[in-house]
Amino acid sequence: MKKIIFFLGIIFLALIIILNVAFTANLDAGEHITINFNNFIYVIGILFLSTLMIVGSEFLNKKIYNDNEKKDKKIKWIFIVFISIYILFTAIWTIVVRPPIIADQIHACNLAQTMYRDNVEEFLPNDTYAGIPLREYVQAYHQQISLAFVFSIFFKLIHFDGIGVLRVLNVIGNISIVIALCKIIGQLSKKYKINYVRFILLMITFVSLPMLSTFIYGDIPSLALCLFSVYFMMKYTETKKIRYPIVASIFTSIAYMMRMNSLIFIIATTIYLSLELFKEIKEKKWKDNLIKILIIFFYIAVSILPSSIVKNYYLNKYNMDKNKEYPNISYFLMAMEEGPRANGWYSEGIGEPALKNPAIKEEYAQRIKERLQFFSKNIGYTIDFYMMKITSMWAENTYSAVRQNTRQENDSLEVIIEPLTFYQKALLIVMCLCALIILIQNRKNLSLELILLVTIFVGGFTFHILWEAKSRYIIPYIVVLIPVAAVNMNKFNLEKWKEKLNIVFSSWNNK
Repeated sequence: MKKIIFFLGIIFLALIIILNVAFTANLDAGEHITINFNNFIYVIGILFLSTLMIVGSEFLNKKIYNDNEKKDKKIKWIFIVFISIYILFTAIWTIVVRPPIIADQIHACNLAQTMYRDNVEEFLPNDTYAGIPLREYVQAYHQQISLAFVFSIFFKLIHFDGIGVLRVLNVIGNISIVIALCKIIGQLSKKYKINYVRFILLMITFVSLPMLSTFIYGDIPSLALCLFSVYFMMKYTETKKIRYPIVASIFTSIAYMMRMNSLIFIIATTIYLSLELFKEIKEKKWKDNLIKILIIFFYIAVSILPSSIVKNYYLNKYNMDKNKEYPNISYFLMAMEEGPRANGWYSEGIGEPALKNPAIKEEYAQRIKERLQFFSKNIGYTIDFYMMKITSMWAENTYSAVRQNTRQENDSLEVIIEPLTFYQKALLIVMCLCALIILIQNRKNLSLELILLVTIFVGGFTFHILWEAKSRYIIPYIVVLIPVAAVNMNKFNLEKWKEKLNIVFSSWNNK
């Protein structure tokens, strides 16, 4: 399993680097993607900036650590300064930039207000953007029930249900993500040397994350909870203290209620715990192994079941038909079709019929079968289709952060798209290149903690090839690369390579 994850990680990281060097995907206000080849000067600029980030972080990290007496104090103050700037930027952006709350956001929030006020007649009869009453929308999209439930709990805690206040959760979530990454880095530092300068650079300057604090849809809080869950599971395998998986399970259950893609973290963590179990199964007594197995089942159950309980409770309370749920198979069909936005992105031609007729899933299953047959007979087309789909997600380097804050092409935020894309493209290349080098250099010494982070990345990359695409969806899998990329790279021993080459040439001459 470790070898499979390692090789997939290497392939996917290399592919992202190549695609980002070759292409740039641009997202317009209507959420349509155009993919362009990067010209030679642009490529040189991207590679120069990426190299500058890597070399600069190596130089600064080495300079700080040459002063053994003051290194910890320097890192501490550097971190305090940068995290203060990050918090300030997040807060100011969230207060000043206030895009309208529309579509799925407003529906989830209205449902949360319904739960908080306990008044089914205020919002549920209202029409949604899909042209159906909110009651029918919720009946179709069950995942909105558990998200709204978490929002309603927040309303109850503060005794106020103004929708805009939910952006406070995003600000808290963004700060929590930084803290969680620091905790994860702390765990990795017990087995690897860490380049703290590169860690701060990658973490603090990934500005799409704080920019999305205005987007009320559970993405940021759920990611923060998942990252803390990852940290607590790392602590559990280190200390064997039961309190850590209990807290991790609770955090993951809330995250799963907010965003269904938290399931990728759940699966990756289950693999991590299973690998940890197999590693020590011969060394431990049967009682210890049984406890570990029970913890795995406990983690899965507590992470997933609360969401189902909440959904069933409100479906019954609001007298909704459980059999009219939107068929997930439509997302798989969208993922395989050329759409009006981009390959594999949301398509109204597939989504709207499924919303109004859940029984269409049999027809969609047949269409998927036909599409697979077409792919198998047209290999060149298939490769091109998926390369463009992957590019539309991983080379759209604003990750929808600008578009979620604007609603028209002439918005004042338009001016930041090109510089933001340029910088964050270089940032992603640095993350992927450093992670690639670190995995290769440590291939014989990969800790399970590092494997866990790579598993999440591999899982997210794979899932969104098979599922409906959006550039915003991949943010969690970029974030989990930050600790991997922050591990210190080993120096390349030129003398050792020269010695190996001399041996090779000598053997050839002897032949």
